Amino acid sequence: MRKRLSKDERRQQLLDLSLVILERDGADALTLATLAKEAGVTKPVAYDHFQSRANLLYQLYARFDQRLVDVTRQRVAGQARSLQERVHHVVALYFDCVRQCGPQYEAIVSALMAYPEYKGIRTNIRNSFVHVYRELFSDHDTDGYLGYRLVAIFGAIEEVAKATMEDQVPYDQAVMTLERLIVSALQRD
Repeated sequence: MRKRLSKDERRQQLLDLSLVILERDGADALTLATLAKEAGVTKPVAYDHFQSRANLLYQLYARFDQRLVDVTRQRVAGQARSLQERVHHVVALYFDCVRQCGPQYEAIVSALMAYPEYKGIRTNIRNSFVHVYRELFSDHDTDGYLGYRLVAIFGAIEEVAKATMEDQVPYDQAVMTLERLIVSALQRD
């Protein structure tokens, strides 16, 4: 006899299975009905957890971002003292996330943008990371323009990471170049 999953365990199982469906069949195939069928549960169970396809996609997106933010904060708090070390962890962890999850993440965000309430999701993503970077680099706000520099830094990290994922820029070169660029931008006096 199988053990009945708690509500949280079931939710995690459904999120994990959603990623399998997404990777195997694409974002268009990921619906609550498909998820319920694959999980061997009734549709009301899937709807009870996520209410809508848009909310399921949002939960997947938020899960990816929160994991990256948590790992980055932990790594920087535990191992990074100097600016160079903090920058290295921010860049390397973001790139690692893109290498591991990039296509899935992009499919989720693109699918979310089809819903009117999520048209601004990319702006929300940027603002969220800028907020985290502000925490990590607040000691370099010497001129009141740190927020603007962090927007540029996030844009650079995101675009170079995509170029690396598309094999347009070698990983090691991209990380080294970004680290130098970011340290230079943050050390501005």
